[in-house]
Amino acid sequence: MKKLTFILLFSALCFTTLAQRQKVTIGKDGELMINGERAAYIEREGCKLLSPTCQFFITDENDNMLITITQQGFTDKTRTSREFPNGTPVAYLVFSFKGFDQVGEIDSPFSMKEETIGRLIAQWHLLKDRKLDPEAVEQFITANGRKFSEKERLQSQPPAIQIINQQ
Repeated sequence: MKKLTFILLFSALCFTTLAQRQKVTIGKDGELMINGERAAYIEREGCKLLSPTCQFFITDENDNMLITITQQGFTDKTRTSREFPNGTPVAYLVFSFKGFDQVGEIDSPFSMKEETIGRLIAQWHLLKDRKLDPEAVEQFITANGRKFSEKERLQSQPPAIQIINQQ
C-alpha cells in the first residue's frame, strides 16, 4: 500500500511540474511568446563577446517599457581560489520594473539570449495579460533584493578605524 501511495504522489508531483513548465519562444520582431501567447516584446542591446554592455528591454505592444534587465558584475573578494587569488568574478542581472522603486538581482545565466531572459520572466510569472503582474513583481523583489550590489558595496567600503581614547 505504501508503494502505491508513493507512486501516486510521485506521479502527481511530476504531472504538476510538467503542467507548470511554460514554453517560451521568441517570435517575429522580438515577440516574447509564453505558451503560444504573446506576452510582450524583447530587445537586446550588447551582450556579445567582450561587449561592455548587456541589456534587455521588455515592452508592451505600444512600446511602453515594462522591464529593463541589465547585466552587472564585480569581483567577490570573499571567494578566492588559485585561479582567482584576488576574488572571483561575479555576474548578475538587475531587474528594474516600471512603477517600482526597488529592483531585484539574480545570478546571471551563462547564455544571455532573449529566450533565456524570457524563461526567467515566465518562471517568475512577471507578466500577466501583457502587463506587469504587481504581486509577482513584489515577490521577485522581496525574494531577490539587492544581494549582489549590496555585497559589492560592503566590500568596497574602507575598513572601519576605531579610535580608543586612553586617559
